[in-house]
Amino acid sequence: MVDCDSAMLGRRAVLPLATASVLVALMWIRRRRRRVFVLDNIVRRCILNASPYTFPPRFDHSSVSSPVLLDANENSHGAPLDESALSRLGLERYPDPRQIQLKAKLSALRGCEPSQIFLGVGSDEVIDLLIRVVCRPGKDAVLVCSPTYAMYGIFARVNDVQVVDVPLSEGTFQLRVDAILQALTSRVKLIFLCSPGNPTGRLLNREDIKAVAEAATGALVVVDEAYIDFSVPQTGGCEVSCVDLVTSGHFSNVVISQTLSKAWGLAGARLGFAIASSQLVSYVDKLKAPFNVSSLTEHVASQAIDKAASVLQSVTTIVAERKRVAQELRGRAYAHAVFRVFPSDANFVLVLVEGAREICESLANRGVIVRYRGSMTHCRECIRVTIGTASENDRFLESLLDIIGSPTEAM
Repeated sequence: MVDCDSAMLGRRAVLPLATASVLVALMWIRRRRRRVFVLDNIVRRCILNASPYTFPPRFDHSSVSSPVLLDANENSHGAPLDESALSRLGLERYPDPRQIQLKAKLSALRGCEPSQIFLGVGSDEVIDLLIRVVCRPGKDAVLVCSPTYAMYGIFARVNDVQVVDVPLSEGTFQLRVDAILQALTSRVKLIFLCSPGNPTGRLLNREDIKAVAEAATGALVVVDEAYIDFSVPQTGGCEVSCVDLVTSGHFSNVVISQTLSKAWGLAGARLGFAIASSQLVSYVDKLKAPFNVSSLTEHVASQAIDKAASVLQSVTTIVAERKRVAQELRGRAYAHAVFRVFPSDANFVLVLVEGAREICESLANRGVIVRYRGSMTHCRECIRVTIGTASENDRFLESLLDIIGSPTEAM
């Protein structure tokens, strides 16, 4: 009996041990499962929910031979550069992180102090850093006026900053000042005003900009002047630019954003800059990468500024072509399909056309790339057409007429 009892006791002792072993094994397996890396578990929610920037359609038609690229608002005439000097840049060394020489030239060009200039990798870096300087993630907001440049909203959402949208007036594309002032709360730390607008092409009323700046005592007012050089070509845009609001010292909350990507023909060099109070520039400098502007970019930008007369000449040509293209599109040959050509102060025109999306696709099939803007506020059935060289513009006009047919054919 003793032997039997001992055996029974042994078996009873083994059963709990076996159960415990199974439980330990299960827990180990579960832990191993929990240790599987899931990227979405650590990525900020605002990044997961953010919509990416929609790139110009040219990249979807890279197989097209000799395309006419009228979709990204570049200067097709290019920049006046001396390529022989590129070999003497000393690219084995880091560039000057203070960008002293280029800031001196830009300050002379725009009538401000070098200490009032921040240089960035395109205007996009300027936009991103300004948001990061003044907006608290999850708490603050930026205000935009649609239709406008998409990157304001994209950078805001990436930084977990709310976007307040006060649309422009329909048709005239001007600021609705009263509505903006009503939308100003203590949470709004940045107001983005695009003048001339993209995709509207319209200069904003200067007095409206001043009214917003005067009222926004708790926010920065960023006037994006990427296309300002096309507004008054005979003076380089100085008469309509808001740079003097900064340099006068009367509006310490105003920031001017400009770029060399448009009129200056340096879209590939990626150089934007902000003109603001020296105090704000010093804060933005704290966030930038040490060598954000390359020696190559600084060199070609400096060279282009030295040849400002050549840039002015190409801008004058573009403005004349803008007038010609708009007149052609308003003519009888296009009237049955082109319902409106909006006035423009930029290097593109916004066109209300029947079947806008199909028109874009048909033009692309003919090697002419323009931008569909029909999904933007107040832009239903609109396309945006960059003003290129005379031959590029002729090819666009001819292709469009071929697509829509003559008035008699349309009847």
